[in-house]
Amino acid sequence: MSRRALWCCIVGLLIIGACTATPEGEPSVDAETDGAEEERPEEETGQPVPTVDDDDDDAGGDPLSPQGDLPVAMCWSFDIAGDPGGIELADDTEGLGFNAPLTGMLGHAFAAGDLTADGWLDVFVGSFADRPEDVYQVRGASGPSPDRVLLGGPGGLAVDDRFPSVRERTSGALFADLTLDGHLDLVAARNPRGEGRGAGPTTVYRNDGAELSEAAALLPDVAARAVAPLDLDGDGKLDLFVVADRWGGGSSVLLRNDGELSFTDVTAAAGLPVEGLHGLGAGAADLTGNGHTDVFVAGDNRLFINRGDGTFREADSGVFDWETFGNEDEVAGIAIADLTRNGRPDIVLGHHYNSTVDFGERVPIRLYLNDGVDDRGDPTFRDVTEQAGLADLPTKAPHVELADIDNDGWPDIVTSASAKGGKEPAIFRHEGLVDGIPRFSTPEGLGEEQYWVTGGAIDLTRDGRLEILQVEWFPELPSRLWVNTGDVGNAIQVQVPPHAFGAAVEAYETGELGEPDALIASREVIGSIGYAAGGPPIVHLGLGDRASIDLRVTLPDGRVAELVDTPVNRHLRAAGDCP
Repeated sequence: MSRRALWCCIVGLLIIGACTATPEGEPSVDAETDGAEEERPEEETGQPVPTVDDDDDDAGGDPLSPQGDLPVAMCWSFDIAGDPGGIELADDTEGLGFNAPLTGMLGHAFAAGDLTADGWLDVFVGSFADRPEDVYQVRGASGPSPDRVLLGGPGGLAVDDRFPSVRERTSGALFADLTLDGHLDLVAARNPRGEGRGAGPTTVYRNDGAELSEAAALLPDVAARAVAPLDLDGDGKLDLFVVADRWGGGSSVLLRNDGELSFTDVTAAAGLPVEGLHGLGAGAADLTGNGHTDVFVAGDNRLFINRGDGTFREADSGVFDWETFGNEDEVAGIAIADLTRNGRPDIVLGHHYNSTVDFGERVPIRLYLNDGVDDRGDPTFRDVTEQAGLADLPTKAPHVELADIDNDGWPDIVTSASAKGGKEPAIFRHEGLVDGIPRFSTPEGLGEEQYWVTGGAIDLTRDGRLEILQVEWFPELPSRLWVNTGDVGNAIQVQVPPHAFGAAVEAYETGELGEPDALIASREVIGSIGYAAGGPPIVHLGLGDRASIDLRVTLPDGRVAELVDTPVNRHLRAAGDCP
């Protein structure tokens, strides 16, 4: 019996989903190995085991009864008091298995998603493995480690030894269902250089029965940095926008998904530049509210508006101009979400400014509010960085993410810069609106050069609280995983099918579904998150002390579910079965 199967036997009567073993040293999933370690109790982990309420008629995967043509099921519930406080984190890198598997890495890519469809989020971490061997030989590593897939479960993360041992320059990643078979495939964006190790192209890995295998090599002449999914032509298949940097050759490319993991370059046909379009990040989201996915290239900071006919036009992007202080100062990650509860997605940009660590410059991340569309139908943005209280940072902050860490109903800004003397990520807590502009508190202990490259804010432990994973570049330091130990508000999670990036989730006050003034939160399911990272097809909404809400879920194919007076602290599945 496999380790995963044995876990299911032991824990299956207590929780929903399949499970993995508690990591110890460098754990693995091995079909030849029997036995499993005992799960750490709650008092050791500080994380409650997710439960299903036995008195809840909707628990355990029973379908709910929403209005509309989109089925929704409730899969598990959270034990949350619903009293949001400040943001408090505790380092559980070792306990949850995020340390030993990532030794010997120059970490540079991250993706999260339920690869095995067992109800637990799995992660991919990619590395630049083209340096001399001795660069990696620290903290017990014998040389460069390959890219890793880590399988999630109630005991933490465990290495999936079935994943191909690949040592390349992996610069970004994404989990997405590219074959419409209901399973998440993997795209590893690569930044090829020279010959031999590190020269491999961007690669697609097919998910066959929860096991990934190499299926397609893409763009061997493009120095990819990020990949964003979008359905350009409305055929239901996810196309890929691949961002190229300015140093390694090639320009950014739009690939049409022809099925069976075959892709065609349609950059020119879609009206995008075929030369000179460079960046470090990409945002693919509906920025105009017309139901079509637009594209923002972070780096060149250029915005392309989807006409709805398979082509784009370029919008005026002058508001996104940044002052630079050195020739390696680049805008990096992009995060998109509604920060003002007006239903319009706003933009936060991170930076990869070498001048912060080389010349002592202090540079903020930047916030742009979406003021709606102009006469042409283009979105208009306003830089409110200073008014929002976003402090200058003394180090790089390439990865940015909008995530409600304290579940108070306002998305916070998670950065990969450090706070508390370099010990934690710098999180700017959303404290509400002042004159229509969001205000953020400055994290304590800014000042260190420490930063992380990429990562994600995900509910790894299925307790309704977001953990923060940060991927480390320097091999002599560990990547880090922080669990959320503060008092948090109530929450609701909505998971959509693994090809349904572009779906929208809106939460309203109970009894006021669709009323603009009653909007609590709205999020689009966006695949490319921050810098070099891919997020799962899940929306997590903090709700403060609300005990119920009205909820609307809209898939890209037009199907809609409306749930009135639905209880909070639940993980819901739209158009999908519970594990």
